[in-house]
Formats: sequence, C-alpha cells, structure tokens
Amino acid sequence: MDRRRTLVRGNIRPMTDRSASADWMVLSSGGVVAVGEGPVPYELAALEVLDFRGATVLPALHDAHVHLLRTGLMESEVDLAVAGRMSDVFDALSEAARDFSGSLLRAHSFDPDLMEDGRYPTAAELDALSPALPIFVQRRDGHSSVVNTAGMKLLAVAERTAGIDRDSSGRATGVLRSQAHTRAANRSAELLTEDERRDGFRKAASKAAERGIGVVHALVGATEPSDSDRDIEILLDVRNELAVDVVVYPQTLDVEWVVSLGLPRIGGCILLDGSFSSGTAALEDPYEDRPGNGKLYYSDDRLTGFLRRAHARGLQTAVHALGGRAISQALRCYAEACGTESGDARHRIEHCELPVASHMAEMKRLGVAACVQPTFEYLWGGKGGMYERRLGAARASRSNPFRTMLGAGIRLAGGSDSYVTPMDSLLGIHSAVNRPNEAERLDVFDAVSLFTTGAAWLSFGDASRGTLEEGKSADFVVLDADPFEVEPDYIRHIGVLALYMRGDEAFGSPEQASVPKNIE
Repeated sequence: MDRRRTLVRGNIRPMTDRSASADWMVLSSGGVVAVGEGPVPYELAALEVLDFRGATVLPALHDAHVHLLRTGLMESEVDLAVAGRMSDVFDALSEAARDFSGSLLRAHSFDPDLMEDGRYPTAAELDALSPALPIFVQRRDGHSSVVNTAGMKLLAVAERTAGIDRDSSGRATGVLRSQAHTRAANRSAELLTEDERRDGFRKAASKAAERGIGVVHALVGATEPSDSDRDIEILLDVRNELAVDVVVYPQTLDVEWVVSLGLPRIGGCILLDGSFSSGTAALEDPYEDRPGNGKLYYSDDRLTGFLRRAHARGLQTAVHALGGRAISQALRCYAEACGTESGDARHRIEHCELPVASHMAEMKRLGVAACVQPTFEYLWGGKGGMYERRLGAARASRSNPFRTMLGAGIRLAGGSDSYVTPMDSLLGIHSAVNRPNEAERLDVFDAVSLFTTGAAWLSFGDASRGTLEEGKSADFVVLDADPFEVEPDYIRHIGVLALYMRGDEAFGSPEQASVPKNIE
C-alpha cells in the first residue's frame, strides 16, 4: 500500500483481550496506526476507506502446521476422500489411469475406515487395474499407504524394509507403514519435477488466502537424506511470490545445513511415532481394536543428540508426537538436551494428542509448547468415531485436552495438518468450540487465539502480528459473520470476504467485499 492513510470500518475484533472491540482502524505504510470506536480522530477527507460495515474484521488467520507442497499437489492427484466402497476406489483409479501419462499415479485421502469391510485394497487388486502403471495410494493421515507391484518397484521399497504388511503366508499385501511408507513417500516426492513443486507451493498458498489464512507454518522436506531437501530450497526461492507469508520448518536432521540457509528453526513432522488411524502412534497401552501399542521411530540417544545440536545452534525445534509414549520420549529428550532453557527457544511438539497430567506439568516446566489440530476431533472424535474405536471410550475421552492444557499454562497454537485435514482455520476454530467432549471445549476467544496470537507467538511473530493494534502489521481477514456472535454450530459456515496483508489485498471476492474509495 502507499503512504496515504487508509481507514477501515467494520466490526473489528482486535484480539488484544477478551473485551476488545472497535469499529474503525487506520493503516499506513502496511501497518496499523490506530484502532478505536466512535469518532475517527483524523481528517476524513485525507483518508482512503475500506468500508466493511456489516462484516467482521479479525487479525489474519494463521495455520501453524501445513504440509504445504503436499497440499498443493493434491490438486493433480486422485481424490479418494469420499470413497465409501472399494468399488469407488477402483473406479476412480481406473478412470484416472485411462489418460494418465506420468510415471506414478498418486491418490490421496483414502480411508479404510470408510470401507464396508474396513480394509485397504491389495497389491493384487491394484495390479488387476493396471499391471504396468505404478500406483501409490496414501491413507488420509499420511502415515500408511498401499502400492501395486509396479509401484513397489518404482518406489524402491526393499523386500525387508520394516513396515511392509504381510498375509498369513508371508506375502506382501501392498500395505506400507512406518519405515516402508516413509521410504515410498520420500521416493514419490523425488519423482516430482521442479516445475511441479513450484506450482504446488503456489496453489497451496492461494488456497490458504481464500480461507483467510495469511500466515502458514510450512513443513517441508524429509528427515532422511533425499531429493526432498531440494523442496526447502525451492520454497525459499519462491516464497516472496506467494499469496501468503510462509514460515519455513525444514524437516531434516541436518542442523548445520539449516544454519547455513540462515533459518532459525528446524523440524516439523520429525516423526517420533505415527498416527492413531494407522495404528502406529506409540501408546502406553495396547490399541482397543488391534494388537500392539505402536512404536517409537527414534532411540533416545539419536533424538537427544539432534535436539542438543539444534538447541546449541539457537534453532527452534519441532517434533511429531501423538501417543503417550512418544510425548514422554519428546519431553525426556528435551529435558536432557535443553533443560529449562526450552521456553526461550519455543520448542514445540506437534499434535500432542494424548498427554496426561505429568506430561503437562513437564511441558510447563520446560517451556515446551504444542501445535494442536482441533479438526481432528471434528472428523474423528465423539461417540463411535475413529478415536473411540482405536483407543476405547476412556482414552478417547481425554484425547486433545485443549482446555486442560491451557489451564496448565501450556502455550498452544492451532494448525490443520493439511493435507490430512482441510487448510481451514475457521473449521479449526469451529472444532475447538464444538468439541465432542464438552469439558475440553474452548470459548470463541481462546479458539480464535489458537489461530492468531498463539500461532504468531509460536513462530516468534508476536511482536508484529497476531493482533490488530498500533505498531502491528496490517494483516486482517474480513468475514461475512462474527464468530463471537453466531451460534457455535455455524462457525464453520462463515465465509471469507477478503484477506489483507500489510494493508494490501491478498484475496478478495469482488461481488462481496468493498473496494477502496474516497470519503467525500
């Protein structure tokens, strides 16, 4: 924006405290000059105006956990999210294969829990669809997959790799978990061209802007050395072209390389365990509906060594831990590597879905924060949901205890884990307010804070963004309804009219949002 001051009118929610409200805001040179109610203490004729009266203005939303490249690539893959029968899966893959000319047919968002017989397709069934074309189908949670024979060969999954499911006679079924799935997913990414990767980042950023998300924490790269490391360099090269601001989290263990890139953080989904839906999250007790209690993917020595190296170099770290055993390991290794200095570093645990009281006390003591995903509960929580089937009613009732965690003094930020759930912070706010477990529901202020002030703090951006007040960046979203005033069940239906970053429009719906005009 130019240096002429701009007046924004509307129902403004600054998010500075629970009672804060305003009906005007003045911007200049990309920043907020003043916020207030009633008469505007400026010469109106000297102002441009954005008149959003009748709409609600909030700080730009944040999404603190996005697999940005995978989110963008989904646009060109087979979408199996609504497949309810195995025949739906086969029909979608067959149709896509008919005119497919690439090296690997990819599909996403497959959910065996939606299938009538609750299973994955087999390699043999996928071979029957296309014996020559490699097929790679990822489960919705991104922690397991299934391939046909050609896919297994192309993705270079060795016969003895841990995580290959086998039938009673010892033959591979095509289903891949843990190391086998990680290997296949990394190899799948290596097959992408640089143009495909750049386009994927652009598409994902545009999708974020359309949902009022001005800042995304982008988890990019792979923990094991691979061509996916190039994704980090590509993102750094294109991020100034993107529709939204990107905070880069390099998913690598190579501390010195990240330091050489000039980045202040490392990690993201450094997987200490897997997921509940794939049965790979590391629990204290066995799963309710299957044998075993998951596994830890790292030894304490390896994890502590990584955290110690990163902390010594001044890097913020982020690790993925869902189940109780994984959370225990994360905290044990943080204590050994960083001690109580973690608070200044703002180290973070991603997901942190089954913490108990002792975990929360240790997180508070160490200053370790959590990036949580309320939409998980919207999709899989509640009576009869996937969490209850996997964990049993008692454990499922204490999953994702957001209210208890806030009460324990733990810093929380909200993310989507897109591609796993939609990159939609309004849906995340809705999910936090309407938790199936009423005892863990958040009020609207705390829910919105997850995706504004909480996420800004977690990325060290709280000095410049997250609230609308003097001296902060003019980053704001315009909504067609006020989440503080609508019925809680309606929040997910609120529409985004416009997004402004540093006072400039990043997204707008011309038929709904106002355009700048002079006050006469």
